[in-house]
Amino acid sequence: MSVFDPLTGGSVGDGPDHEHDILLIAGSRPEVARLAPVASAIAAADRICGITVATGPDPMAVHEAFEALGVPTDITILLPADAGPGMADVAAALFTRLDRVLVDQDPSAVLVHGGGLAAAVAASVAFWRRIPIVHLQAGMGTDDLLCPFPQEAHRRVIGQLASLFLTTSGSALGSPLGPNVLTIGDTINSLPGPSDPGCADVLARVCDAHRRLVLVDLERASSSPVLDGLPDLLERYPRIEFVVTGALAAGDPASALAGHPRVTVVPDLSAPDELAVLAAATVLLSDDHELVADAPGLGTLAVLVDGPNVPQPGDSIRSIAARDAAPAVAQVMDGDHGRRPAPSDGFEAARAEQAVAWMFGLCRSPQLPDDLPRAEEGRHSANGPSSEEASEA
Repeated sequence: MSVFDPLTGGSVGDGPDHEHDILLIAGSRPEVARLAPVASAIAAADRICGITVATGPDPMAVHEAFEALGVPTDITILLPADAGPGMADVAAALFTRLDRVLVDQDPSAVLVHGGGLAAAVAASVAFWRRIPIVHLQAGMGTDDLLCPFPQEAHRRVIGQLASLFLTTSGSALGSPLGPNVLTIGDTINSLPGPSDPGCADVLARVCDAHRRLVLVDLERASSSPVLDGLPDLLERYPRIEFVVTGALAAGDPASALAGHPRVTVVPDLSAPDELAVLAAATVLLSDDHELVADAPGLGTLAVLVDGPNVPQPGDSIRSIAARDAAPAVAQVMDGDHGRRPAPSDGFEAARAEQAVAWMFGLCRSPQLPDDLPRAEEGRHSANGPSSEEASEA
């Protein structure tokens, strides 16, 4: 890791083996979940030098998320000690520090995901420096500029600045049209599957049997009424699965639930497994404010238990009392607001690497070779094509 010091600067990734390099800039854990597989695919193909950058309001959390997913963090941009907590304060600090990183690194391109604050700042600074921008999850996520807020507005601004657009599906709202728009799928599907066998089985059932998943992550004793309401939900919704984790998962109420075939109790869920389960969940029930804040970025509705009210356009985060958790989940299930996991072959990140290599003129086609072995059904892999396969593309 290089902790960026705006006074000394310095460059990483200047090895002579690659003509082109790209900065993968993440400002939140959900962005890491999409960019880490691409970094792994870039390293596996060995055609481009990928440099990971951790930044945003909590850069060390982003740094740790990269490391937890097995991807080294090359640059971590710390905020000034006197930076305020407001969005304008963070943005002001990021503008100057990201600009200095781009000057020092002089990359061939930058890659950002979605519409987070760091992504919007990075895209703006790169545009000013005439550095091409690759926008992962391009196009509008919704038809409402304020939902989610402010990510949707940021996403549309980045869409005006980017040179290459990588969409999750061909039907992405407002996606630009043209040869520089490529559908690659959601790169989070290229993450390794959960290491916990119970979680792996749950995600397989959610995907194969079209069930819905609720992640329950509880730390405080005052949140125990949430567990009391789960039996009613299990009886009411026969196609719902629960993963229960956190400190309360080690207590007696959770132990009693563990005997149910649709409840998986994992008291200590690893960071990679937590991201995988959260991304597949329809709704999150948690008293962890930071985890709740991550959920919308992964497309998951969140219920903050006994926390402060968090106004969110589109109601992507709700704050309720512990005793009202079960009715809140029932409201989501009855409204069928949850999305279903999209089909995946595990090669989404490899497609992103191929598209970037094509943009740099390193291969003839932006698409993967037709003879690329397909992943086994339901398999999630972080591996991209081998360097031999990549050179033939």
